[in-house]
Amino acid sequence: MGSAFTVLRNEHGFALYLAIFFCAILTLVGVVSIRTSSTESMIVRNEGQLLREFYSAEGGVLDALEHYNSGATFWLTDDFLLAGPAAAGTQVVSHDRQGSAVAAVEVRCIEDTGAVITSLSASANAVPQLKHVGPPPNGAGYSMKFFEARRYAVTGTSTTGNTHVQVGAWKVFNKY
Repeated sequence: MGSAFTVLRNEHGFALYLAIFFCAILTLVGVVSIRTSSTESMIVRNEGQLLREFYSAEGGVLDALEHYNSGATFWLTDDFLLAGPAAAGTQVVSHDRQGSAVAAVEVRCIEDTGAVITSLSASANAVPQLKHVGPPPNGAGYSMKFFEARRYAVTGTSTTGNTHVQVGAWKVFNKY
């Protein structure tokens, strides 16, 4: 009976083993926390960069739509209109207020033949095949007798080339 009692009271370094075990657990938790934090920081940085690229490409498209007949993104020229729907395509660059390039903008006619314009990128040539000239949209306030709508595809590409934004637009012209 005396030997069992001494075994219970003798710890033989149990506290040291327990302390080392807890230190190992805490070290492992710390390493995992640092790695997770680092990964999350990279994800946030990449998302921010992607958003900046998207807004740049979208801003280039909006710039081209707003300044189709004036300014740096002037694309609706006589040459563009006279080239015909299967060949009309142009490239312009949108700039910010400091003069830095924001996005490359490509504009082409939407044409039901699916014609490829070799001077434009694959993204700009990948547009739906619709009729280029047609009646103005319902409710637009234009008479179908005196006006016609022409459809265009405007493609904005961020300066890195990683992000493309494409919109369809129409412009109403007097019938000749």
